Amino acid sequence: MKPNRTARLLAASAGLALAAAPAAAQAPLTARSVGTAGSWVADARGVDALFFNPANLGLHGTPYWSVAVPQLALGTGFVGTHLGQVPSLFHFNQWSQGEKDQFVGGIPTQGMNARVAVTVPLLAIQLRRVAVGVSYAARYDETVGRDVVDLLVNGYEDGRTDYAVGNTGGRNASWVDLSAATGRRFGKVSVGVAGHYVLGRAMAQHRLFEPKFDLERQDLQAELREVSVHGGRGWGVDLGVAAEPAPRLTVSAAVANAFSGMRWSGDFRTKSLVLTRADFHKNAAAEALDRFAASETAVDAGSVPVTVYETARGLYDDAWLPATVRAGVAYALPSEKTRLTASYQGALDAGTLDGGWRRRLSAGVEHTRGIVSLRTGAGTDASGAWMLAGGVSAGPLQLGVARTSEPRESARSSGWTLAFGLTARNLAAMP
Repeated sequence: MKPNRTARLLAASAGLALAAAPAAAQAPLTARSVGTAGSWVADARGVDALFFNPANLGLHGTPYWSVAVPQLALGTGFVGTHLGQVPSLFHFNQWSQGEKDQFVGGIPTQGMNARVAVTVPLLAIQLRRVAVGVSYAARYDETVGRDVVDLLVNGYEDGRTDYAVGNTGGRNASWVDLSAATGRRFGKVSVGVAGHYVLGRAMAQHRLFEPKFDLERQDLQAELREVSVHGGRGWGVDLGVAAEPAPRLTVSAAVANAFSGMRWSGDFRTKSLVLTRADFHKNAAAEALDRFAASETAVDAGSVPVTVYETARGLYDDAWLPATVRAGVAYALPSEKTRLTASYQGALDAGTLDGGWRRRLSAGVEHTRGIVSLRTGAGTDASGAWMLAGGVSAGPLQLGVARTSEPRESARSSGWTLAFGLTARNLAAMP
């Protein structure tokens, strides 16, 4: 295929995807939600309502004001290793041969996979029935084939020519979400709406191509290529309804991204590096990645390598945060010190950028004594994935942690989610 034709196809296929991609507006993880395994939809009040259902801003129990200052939610998922083992991977050159063989032998056929989701609600402010906020989010999904792990751990084996990269590669995306919401109560029912203005930061996809072998020099060459776009604009609208049909009982439902749109920049950039035997030796991989980062350049529409086109293929496939329905119920026991929560969340379209489960059913309990609140919860996707969670609040300090496990092809992914931050609120609730 001629280079100029390749460039046109690359731009055309990306343009079609850009026109169809909805906005990236999705609820950030908060410490309270994580502590109850995500079952916080009906109990969200104050700034939390901005993230889960704007209609909750009109409910009883909404504080006159509340503020959430920088929070952090970090979610991980691993196949072929686990979170506690990750630090030792940076020192594999110090392992014994038996430890190396055991590690490589334990990697499943689809390779070693790591998924990381970072969500940072930078600031959220709620005053009476109105809330505004800004949050940053990034998603990373990386896979390393079993033979590539073998090369990194053991180095190149002289004379071997059957190394295969498998599905070594990954994709990542990041964005900033500026949001505002309001809710109003009519009798026992409250309705709400939230708007999002989305600033796309970057989206990238990379892959390692199959190696070529030089038996005379006992060496190999494998190209690592990345294609990325930077910048984008989008919007989204969330709609919600909530009600308090009986004392101490709340029901709540919302659709995030009920209406949305998104357009990323069409300017492609690329990075490239040809890896050799020397790059798979001990700590040389880190230096090779530095060279890879320094190779970034704009894609020349007049001369596009075939590997650029092949790497960019599918860059925008399902690359949006899906329209999502959330429904929940919360009930306070007569003492009002213990609250029971349950919720359902499900994606309504094919968007996969949020990196989360396509659906989740969860339940939790929160018990409060003085300024301390304890939480626990469990969740499932009804397809073999599960989550166990817990959390604690002490005054404004919030902490939540969850353990997850889910099927991933012929293996299981295991991970942890950690969320913490500060939330201050007026203790007097609005009528």
